Amino acid sequence: MKTKITGYPSMDLPHQKNSSLLEKKPIIPSIDMVTILKMLSRKNRDEKAINCDELIATYQELIDDSHTLYLSFKELGVKKGDIVTISLPSNYQAISSFLALNELGAITTFVDTYANKEELLSYLNNYESPILINYDKTKEQNEYIKNNSHVRNIITLSNKLSNIKNIGEDYHKNNSDDFINFHTLGSLSKYQKDRIHLPNKGSDDSLILYTSGSTGQPKAVVLTNKNILSAQMYAGNTSHTENITGTKTMTCVPLRYPYGMVTSLLTSLLWGKEAIMTPNWDSNTVEYYYRKNPNIVFGSPAVLELTMRFLPNSFDLSQISHFISGGDFLTENHARCGYSFFKKHNNSNVEIGNGCGNAETVSIGSTPVGVPLKQSTAGKILVGSTPLIIDKDIPDNKPIEDPDLLEEKKYNEIGELCLAGQHVFKEYFGEPEATECSKFKRKGKTFFRTGTLGFIDEDGYFTPTDRKSRFYIRSTGHKVYLDNVQNCIISIDDRISDCAVVKVPDEEELFINKAYVVLNKDELPTEDIKREIFDKLLLSSSIKEEKIKLKEYEVPYDIEFVDALPRKAGTEKVNYSELEKKALESLRNQKILEK
Repeated sequence: MKTKITGYPSMDLPHQKNSSLLEKKPIIPSIDMVTILKMLSRKNRDEKAINCDELIATYQELIDDSHTLYLSFKELGVKKGDIVTISLPSNYQAISSFLALNELGAITTFVDTYANKEELLSYLNNYESPILINYDKTKEQNEYIKNNSHVRNIITLSNKLSNIKNIGEDYHKNNSDDFINFHTLGSLSKYQKDRIHLPNKGSDDSLILYTSGSTGQPKAVVLTNKNILSAQMYAGNTSHTENITGTKTMTCVPLRYPYGMVTSLLTSLLWGKEAIMTPNWDSNTVEYYYRKNPNIVFGSPAVLELTMRFLPNSFDLSQISHFISGGDFLTENHARCGYSFFKKHNNSNVEIGNGCGNAETVSIGSTPVGVPLKQSTAGKILVGSTPLIIDKDIPDNKPIEDPDLLEEKKYNEIGELCLAGQHVFKEYFGEPEATECSKFKRKGKTFFRTGTLGFIDEDGYFTPTDRKSRFYIRSTGHKVYLDNVQNCIISIDDRISDCAVVKVPDEEELFINKAYVVLNKDELPTEDIKREIFDKLLLSSSIKEEKIKLKEYEVPYDIEFVDALPRKAGTEKVNYSELEKKALESLRNQKILEK
């Protein structure tokens, strides 16, 4: 019987046209991720799995090292349900530790490698982490962390040893030794008997990754094994990844972001690809990583921009089949520049496309891979999931009272994208009210409100038009949430009555930001006040009591005092576009004067 067309994406499910019944309703195994990886890699164990700077590992070596670490963590007393905090770059030790903890049934959370000690302590104490794995910390730094947290053991990976795969250097266990070098960690496995054990369940928590809302304050997103595996199967059934050419992928996104850890890295390993990891990705290393000859690049607009700026004119890119942008939307004009760049570098066949996703949907909501490319879109909604477009003005700070009465937008009508499927996250850690506001049940399905505005067409493609949060991505991959920066500025000094922060293009960092500040009526704008505000912002990350903190790279390069902020006609909304133009013009004039 032919399906009746209603004009509503959630009823017609146009993205599932020509898909098989098993693709539309896949059977998701209730097992952990490490077991899935072992099953899928049985035929290619001798192939390269990880290519990370100077460190190369096959699938067999990755599985063996992860199992050794599993026994070592077990010896250290890590048990099922524990949350282990990892503060490492995007490297081999990070992925092998995740797989080891996954086998154990513990939960992994990745945090910023360069998080300051107070920020790191807030994570450790929030999760009561028994173990911290960190990067290049001194004994004094580790002692401070140990004395101010619940951590029993701190495992430190030295920068000098990060390219050495060996984890079994001789180490004699000492119960009074709380600090362990990562390269000796494997030697602890000899104290544990290697017994056969059943895989963990799909419903078990696996990862805690982070997102940011309109304020920029991160929410901890709890993902189960089933959430992750569902996203992988949905994406595979939509893009038919087994038919994608290329054997090497390159992920240019930190692992603390779902797009880096799951969409890029885990997807590559489950595809049986060679995953090129980029722990030191920046303008100085672009050429180094591209010389590893990736076929598929998982990047962002910032990654494409760095690629175009810093690769030599003679560099051959003919081997690249796909450049996939995530984390931020690649405009049609930016994509055209990318196509022109690749053509000049001996590649007229590359596909440059946008994906769309949130931490709450394991960073995958749609895919441009394996489907006919529509450049202005974010690809097709994933087969197996259900999309729903609702009114963009529905408040997101309180639960939707009667979801079944929600008015759904038709094809090509703009609203907020909501998604249902088994990839929708379990909860925000420790924030039940936020969880309740972000999800709702409608006609038996649990939908997540993505915060992304746009529309779905008759072919099931989603076109983003706006976001509820403003941010930019720097050359290093770090996200800066502009609303968070301006909220911090307002809260940090009583003399400030209002503030707006906007991004400005930059040659080295890709983007930086500028703040426009309105002072109270009785305050005169002076250089002294500006300097005092800067001093407070730079110190904020070290002030423990400060509710809103900025990292050094989030601090504005300039503060300009204004009498009032420009508003959009007939509204109280700040006209950020006008301020962006003003900031760009000011920066250009400054550079002219400097010359």
